[in-house]
Amino acid sequence: MPARRNPKKSRTTVPTPSAADLTPVNLDEVAVAPVVPALPGARPAAPKAGPPVSGAGRAGTLRGQKAGQARRYAFRRS
Repeated sequence: MPARRNPKKSRTTVPTPSAADLTPVNLDEVAVAPVVPALPGARPAAPKAGPPVSGAGRAGTLRGQKAGQARRYAFRRS
């Protein structure tokens, strides 16, 4: 909900410039060429994060997170 304005305060009017004041006389003289950044010569190596990615050799082994959770649950129950 917007705040209420105090009716006792007078709002001063700020003079706004007209469109003729803001528009330059010749737009071709004002045009600026875009800045083209210099591109790097070689692409840097991608940052590494997370566990190492190995091939499909580890897909058959059950040494992941589920096996660890099952052992932890069995330990608490005993």
